[in-house]
Amino acid sequence: MNGAESDTVLTSLEESRPHRGVVTIGTFDGVHRGHHHLLRSALIRARELDVAVSAITFEPVPGSVLRPDLFAGRICRADEKIERLQRAGLDHIVVLTFDRALAQLSPETFMGRVKVATGLRELWIGEAFALGRDRVGDVPRLTAIGRDLGFEVVAVPRLTHGDDVISSSAIRRAVMDGDVARAERFLGVPFRVSGEVIHGAHLGRTIGYPTANFVPPASLVPLADGIYASQARLPDGRGPRPAMTYVGTRPTVNSGDRLIETHLLDFTADLYGLVIDVDMRERLRGDRTFAGMDELIAQMRQDEAATRAALARIGANAPAEN
Repeated sequence: MNGAESDTVLTSLEESRPHRGVVTIGTFDGVHRGHHHLLRSALIRARELDVAVSAITFEPVPGSVLRPDLFAGRICRADEKIERLQRAGLDHIVVLTFDRALAQLSPETFMGRVKVATGLRELWIGEAFALGRDRVGDVPRLTAIGRDLGFEVVAVPRLTHGDDVISSSAIRRAVMDGDVARAERFLGVPFRVSGEVIHGAHLGRTIGYPTANFVPPASLVPLADGIYASQARLPDGRGPRPAMTYVGTRPTVNSGDRLIETHLLDFTADLYGLVIDVDMRERLRGDRTFAGMDELIAQMRQDEAATRAALARIGANAPAEN
């Protein structure tokens, strides 16, 4: 275990080579602070044993396959998740395609395959982890399977923030409530939305607030409508730039289409066709309908002042190269 970024991302257990190491398994959506707590614990143990450490994860997120009508959306894109796992310093990352066939496997069958593929010595999982149909593969059952197959199970307690348990579901609830500051506290990084900048009605430019507009990513958990203090990151490395972001359907102009509209403060370059990342730092207010354009413009000026104040308060408005 060298602690560097992993350059080994596998797409099947069959690609793995037995290494008698430490293995951790999880969906790892968002790779939040609780996940990092588990990963660090597994890494420390791997160093003690002088063995490699591997993470097995699933794509797409199991909830989107098993309960698509109830699944709120993922916290980050699949490629972002893998990048975050790589930065954690794992030796191997195995990304398994999650489908109903995989979901039907018994815990015994699945863990048998993991044992053969990795030579599993210790399995490190969160205390609430479970796999298999109806989540029957919980910690006690996996522990029993480990006794039969020759590996130990270590269940890591869930990480808390104050009285709250850090979890992917708690982060999704926070995002849907618009409480992106709370989501960030649990994630350890800002909640991010990304998209290709498209042409809109060009109304913002006519009133002094040009915006980079894109459609909210369909796979991500939806943000509550409203105005957010944010930071924009551009594909050429420019940024993060202080920004004011609107999420909603623009009821004052009755457009109907739900968009994310980001006004980069003190920035005027053409961004059409570029893919930008927007880190949502703090929700300033909910969406509103205004009596007319004068009232809307007056409110936007207030929102800009509130955005600058919020970013200054959280230390997120440092200037970047244009």
